[in-house]
Amino acid sequence: MASQRFSLLDRIVDPSLNRVTGPSGQPIQVEPKIMQVLCALADRAGEVVTRDELMQRVWPGVFVTDDALHRAIRELRRIFDDEPDAPRVVETIRKVGYRLLPPVHRLDDRISTATRPVRDTSQLTGTRPGRAHDFRMATGIAAVILLIAIVWWATGRRGVETEASVRFVPLTSDPGNEVDPALSASGRLAYVARAADGRAHIFTRTAADVAAAQVTRGESTEHAPAWSPDEARLAFVRMDDRGCTIAVAAADGREARTLAPCTATDEFRMSWSPDGRLLAVTSGATTARSPSHIEVIALADGSRRRITEPPSAHSGDSSPSFSPDGRELAFVRSISGSISDIFIVAVEGGAPRRVTTDNADVLGVDWEPDGRHLVFSSDRAGGISVWRVDARGGEPALLAGGGAKLKHPTVARRTGTIAYEDWQYEINLHERSTAPGETAPVPISPTSDRWNFHPAISPDGTRLAFQSTRSGQYELWLAARDGSNARPLTRSSIYKSAPRWSPDGRRLVFTTRRGACSDIVILNVDDGSTRTLLVDAASAVAPSWSADGRSIYFGSLRSGAWEIWNADASSGAARQVTTDGGYAALESADGRWLYVARLDRRGLWRRPRDGGAETLVTDRVIAEQWPNWGLYDRGIYYVTWPDEGDPCLAVVADGSTAPRLLTRLPAYAWTGIAVSRDGSQVIYAHADRRAANIGALVVQR
Repeated sequence: MASQRFSLLDRIVDPSLNRVTGPSGQPIQVEPKIMQVLCALADRAGEVVTRDELMQRVWPGVFVTDDALHRAIRELRRIFDDEPDAPRVVETIRKVGYRLLPPVHRLDDRISTATRPVRDTSQLTGTRPGRAHDFRMATGIAAVILLIAIVWWATGRRGVETEASVRFVPLTSDPGNEVDPALSASGRLAYVARAADGRAHIFTRTAADVAAAQVTRGESTEHAPAWSPDEARLAFVRMDDRGCTIAVAAADGREARTLAPCTATDEFRMSWSPDGRLLAVTSGATTARSPSHIEVIALADGSRRRITEPPSAHSGDSSPSFSPDGRELAFVRSISGSISDIFIVAVEGGAPRRVTTDNADVLGVDWEPDGRHLVFSSDRAGGISVWRVDARGGEPALLAGGGAKLKHPTVARRTGTIAYEDWQYEINLHERSTAPGETAPVPISPTSDRWNFHPAISPDGTRLAFQSTRSGQYELWLAARDGSNARPLTRSSIYKSAPRWSPDGRRLVFTTRRGACSDIVILNVDDGSTRTLLVDAASAVAPSWSADGRSIYFGSLRSGAWEIWNADASSGAARQVTTDGGYAALESADGRWLYVARLDRRGLWRRPRDGGAETLVTDRVIAEQWPNWGLYDRGIYYVTWPDEGDPCLAVVADGSTAPRLLTRLPAYAWTGIAVSRDGSQVIYAHADRRAANIGALVVQR
């Protein structure tokens, strides 16, 4: 039944199209792996299919955790409106597997030759079919077989390549964190780690069981190594008291020279062209209002040429990667911090083409040796995993992930081996006094190897909403103020932003992403019901309630630039509020003031809600980190970085007084704070454990 249509309850399932059609006739597109899970269950409807059997059939030879299967089951339940506690479609057999409950009816559109009436034309013509007829029939059958073979070669063969088997291999396991992996063409590894002097330097390694060789030394720190095609040289970013530069050295660190200034701010990864003449780099904004872009630097003289022109309303382009033939560059284009997709542009310039349409957090991209596929890291399905996609577009296929956090993939061009950062986190919510001092934070959401973040305290101070991956996906959870009695509020695999409480404490507002669209969703905390307030075809971010709870502020690109909009909480009717820029906004409790942060420059501004001149409150607020600031009874609290140490909680008592630093936030791990009404306590995401090694997927075709 692998490709044959069938009916299940009141829905038609078409595996060949990865589509489920409901009673309304509206089709739902299903990820290929999820469809394969459904088909595996349907083939044995009424029987128990073990987890091992499902993993072997759907992910043969691929390194994934059970979370991938759990996510597929959750998605099937969502599609069929099923409930795990009272299942009518998929039943969980504890510690064993799953069982499809309803009967499956095969739908065969063809008429069987055993029952089809045959019309004997000889009775009409007075003759029997002769050899010419037999020849024509044989020719027709051969043509059909040839067509099937062509279709199999064009589609099935590509599918086999997309589902390539891989073997997981650890490349580093040293104490401390190893990051910024770069594989040479033959599979030699360069990476960044802390050296004996405590600084970040470049190391190389030929195999996991071979000692690492330290390449760089000195007072500077180095980042983002990139191999030359002949493996004789390394390019890297060097940072010291004089600033940031791009350097080139022999593979053993000798003969280092400065190539060009480094203008990137936080994304330094580079790519060396196959002919060895160019480096593709991320370049920072040329003006305060322009986004980052991709440039190529000539190795011969350090001259630069701009390749991409991202829209002015975007964060910009980063993570360039040359195609194996050197004609194209793949890169990541970001609307904002966690809203990104993969694009490809010709090295000679021109309009880029979009490869993915996830609006997800993309953390690196590289080409496979065939020049037809890309490998990338993304949270497109919950967690951060490694995916593979056709360079022409299409549905990505999961290579590895589900439980681990796999970032910044790099591909060996001759062997196809894929290396990546393998991060292990335990991020829990901790509570800490806001008074200056060294009081220890107290954990309030202890979990193992999971993330808990984006806290929000209810207006009456009795409940805590937050995000957690304890179910295997990013979901919103609700708990008592001390973190006890936690329960999930949402059950879906799609992205959700940080939640914000309504003034009456009965609702939460947040955004979700579906393909190229963003939705603003209102959730009733008591019964768990949700309502989509509006769908924004451009992008909607940072939703927040008005003081009276009747409307929602949000940032949007719908006018062509980031501006603040306001939507009626009942009808969804939206109007534009700002005309001079805006990404995130909060209304004061008395409804008199609107506080606005902009994407193109740091700072928080206060303006009369009904219009008028604005004043700068603080220049330390970053718009993309909008969960890091909030309005509370005693002022505006926000997270700032006053020095090289841990970030600090700060407060501005009103719109005119100078900011005051409060307590440090040790092991700060994720944007988002929640301050108690009296300002005495702060809750934030604390890294209980944070470790990175470099792993690899050895491709086996």
